[in-house]
Amino acid sequence: TGVINMIEEACASDIPIIVKETGAGMRREDAIRLKEAGVSAIDVAGVGGTSWARVEGYRSTRMLQEIGEEFWKWGIPTAVGVVECSVGVPLIASGGVRSGLDCARCISLGADVCATALPALKAVMKKDGVEAVGNLIRRFVHQLKIAMFLTGSTHVQELRNVPLVIDGFTRDYLLERGFSTQLFARRGRIKSID
Repeated sequence: TGVINMIEEACASDIPIIVKETGAGMRREDAIRLKEAGVSAIDVAGVGGTSWARVEGYRSTRMLQEIGEEFWKWGIPTAVGVVECSVGVPLIASGGVRSGLDCARCISLGADVCATALPALKAVMKKDGVEAVGNLIRRFVHQLKIAMFLTGSTHVQELRNVPLVIDGFTRDYLLERGFSTQLFARRGRIKSID
């Protein structure tokens, strides 16, 4: 209890405050409350990345490990969280971001930037860790550039204007929450010529 009050107090300072979920995603109602509290940015950290329920379970008793396993995939997926949390503050997409193509998708949905952890951790654990992380970043950037080329985007932010067809679980989830996926599919349409 009292978390939003503590966030408001922190935001009253001159220090930019970024609120980050920890692997369970975030919904619009929370994003609006955070915006009203004065946060500088939101990191959705959706399901698909590190599950802190599972991590805490590993660190605990057998019973808590079993409970952590049950809640491993609890929450809002990153793609859904990006749409939910597009409320007018800078938005960071993290949670299962594994490639530059994932970054392009998240930016197209409304994220300003993307963050990743697992691929970088795996890369750094290799024999040539620092070089492997550099290669990973170069691969992400190259994949992002290819997605931009294929969508005719000359700047990363132009990905937000590219028509995007949302299907499957993500579409169903967004529709149930009252979001129109057709708005994404109809972006940038050329008016018909008579």
